[in-house]
Parts: sequence; structure tokens; C-alpha cells
Amino acid sequence: MENCNRPAGAFSGETLSKSVYIHIPFCVRKCAYCDFTSFPGCEGRIGEYVDALCEEIQLSKNFFPGNGNLVDVVPASEKTSDTALSTIYFGGGTPSLLSPEMVEKILEKLRDVFGISDACEITLEANPGTIDEEKLRAFKNAGVNRLSLGIQSLCDPVLKTLGRIHDSEAGKKAILASKSAGFSNLSCDMMLGIPGQTMEDVRSTLQFFLENKVPHVSLYSLILEEGTPMFETYQGDIEKFVSQEQDRAMYHEVVNTLKEQGFFHYEISNMSLPGYESRHNLMYWRAEEYYAFGLGAHYYLQGERGTHKAETVDEYIATLRKEDIRKEDIYEVEERISEEDQKKEFMMLGFRTGSGVKEQDFEKRFGVKMESEFAEEIRREQKAGLIEHIDGSYRLTDKGFDLANQVFSDYI
Repeated sequence: MENCNRPAGAFSGETLSKSVYIHIPFCVRKCAYCDFTSFPGCEGRIGEYVDALCEEIQLSKNFFPGNGNLVDVVPASEKTSDTALSTIYFGGGTPSLLSPEMVEKILEKLRDVFGISDACEITLEANPGTIDEEKLRAFKNAGVNRLSLGIQSLCDPVLKTLGRIHDSEAGKKAILASKSAGFSNLSCDMMLGIPGQTMEDVRSTLQFFLENKVPHVSLYSLILEEGTPMFETYQGDIEKFVSQEQDRAMYHEVVNTLKEQGFFHYEISNMSLPGYESRHNLMYWRAEEYYAFGLGAHYYLQGERGTHKAETVDEYIATLRKEDIRKEDIYEVEERISEEDQKKEFMMLGFRTGSGVKEQDFEKRFGVKMESEFAEEIRREQKAGLIEHIDGSYRLTDKGFDLANQVFSDYI
């Protein structure tokens, strides 16, 4: 009997919303560090879940009418690049547990309701333990044009510590299969600051990425989330096992090596060759609005942030099978963002990016100058050497990237 009724944890993520996040809350086994909304051992419900997901997408035109792309009045055949979706992101969980036919079904529903631009970036997260070249080719034929591989490491002891379902050989095969399947727009995740991880482990993983021309790398330091097995194992204090100095040394090793190879540090946790930035993730950092469908997904629309009420796969499916569904049956409003908070968020998220916060963009968005709103904060951050002013933008310095939370705290 599949146990699909355990409560889900929270999954975290103007006004022309042209982006969609799709959450797939299924996985083979939950990783030891993961607190995202995901349910292992429920693969038998995926088909029903996809049906419910498509129903939610269809209903969105009633719940969020006129939200920029005019989903309520413009037929798909008449949608243009000004109204159609420009980014779609399948996250999880493990979206690669879907069949290519299921992915195609979801994309067809999005195309029918919103329209999808010819240049739309369509990303699918994939676990190396759930794919092969044949399946990847089928995903590509279904419409996926960007792949994000959860490699994390190509060192077996590190993968075992993290509780991943794949080993280093499967990780390497996944990268090679992705390239063979035609995915030139490929991203690989890499985790740092893991107990037992050495600098040589980091270098060897990065070297394989570079040898095989991976154009985008996402780098994350391990965070112990309460309620996860790793939190219990390491007593909630990672610095007892990996010092901040060790973690920062690994981070700088990756950043500096990638910069030498022509990569741009376009966001604190992301580096890419020119033209391979994640357009979907940049949408978040620009504080733009987006749809979010599926159990555990959080949306930002019409100045409103909200989440899904359902906490289990069964509950989500049952809700979407009801007749005369109301918005409040599916969603729970978490907050309505005031203009003051929008300004602060625009600054905080913008400082995550390599290009920083542009004065012109701030004034265009809010009708006032950035310096008139945050003069004191900007002066303090400049004096501390955390930000610099270049070509009409305020951006983090190298020191600021290491101490970014000090900058972010000024806008909370």
C-alpha cells in the first residue's frame, strides 16, 4: 500500500507573468538533507496527479483572470510573444520520474491555456538514477530544451553521505547521455561543505563537468534542515564537522576555476557560460511574478503570495476532482506584498545577481530613485566594502558575495 498521506513540508520559491513553475512531488527515496515537498514510494499515483495538475492549470484562468498574459480572453492560437509563456520549470521532487508523454501532456495544457513562445525556456530537473539516453531523447522530443541534473558530487562516499540514489558512475553516465541526447543547455548541481568531502573531491567533480563542456553549474553549501536525517546525524550544527573556512575555500575554488574557464558568476549560487544563464531563475531574482502549479508549489501573482492547501498527494488529487472548485479550495494566501516591501525585495533579490540592482530598473518599476529610498543602507554597505557602484548599478563586491547575508538583512 503506497503511503501518500504523510504531511508535506513547505517548498520554497511584475506584473506581466510569463513564467510557470510546476512541482512534481514524487521521488524514489528522500535524500538525507531534503526538506522539499516530496513523497517516496508513491509512483503509482503519478498519472492521477498529472490529470489533477492539468485541471489546476485549466482553472487558473478563472482564479487569476487578466494576469498580464490575458489567459481569460486570448485564445492560444492568438497569443504572441508578448503574452505567451517565456519560461517553464519542472521542479521537485524528481520530475524525471514522469514519462515523456506526461511531460508532453502538461506542456500541451500550458500551451492551450497560456500559449508558449517559440523561444520559451523549458527546464526539467532530473535525477541521474532515473534516466537514460532513450528517455532523455523522448523528453527533448516532448518539448524540454533545458536539463538540470542533480549530480551533487562525483565522489561515492559523498553521495552516500547525502543519501543519493545514484553513484558517481551513474552521475557521469547521465551527463554523457544528456549531451548525446542533444541537450546543449545543460546544468549540473554541485554541493559543497559536506562532512568527509575533500578539496580533491570538489576538483575532480568540477573537472569532469569542464571536460564534458557543461555550460551551467549551480553550487550550494549543505544546509542542515530541521526534520531531516542529516540534521539529526550532525546535531543541527554543520560547523562542528565542516568549518566555515573549509566551506568557503571549496566555494572559492569552484568560483575561481569556473571564472578562469569563461564562466560568469551571474547569481550567488549559479555560474554559466555566456548565454546559458537560467532565464527562469533570473525571473525570481528580478522579483517578477509567476504561476505555480502542483502540490507544495508557491505562487506570486497580482501582488499576492500563496501556496497550495493540500498536504498530501491524495488530498491534492481529491481537491481537483471536486465540482465547482473555488480558488480558496486550492490555495491559501500567505501575504499581500505592500509597495514598501516590494521595493525591499527588489533590492535584496537583485543583490543576489552578478549584475546587481540597476538604478534605471528600480525607477522604472517604482517611479522613485533608489537612492531616495535606501540612501542610508547603500552608504553603509559601500563603506563596509560589500557593494560597489558600476555603470548605473549597485552590485556585491567579492567580499560582499561572502558576506551577502549582511547586505540582505538591510532589506528584510
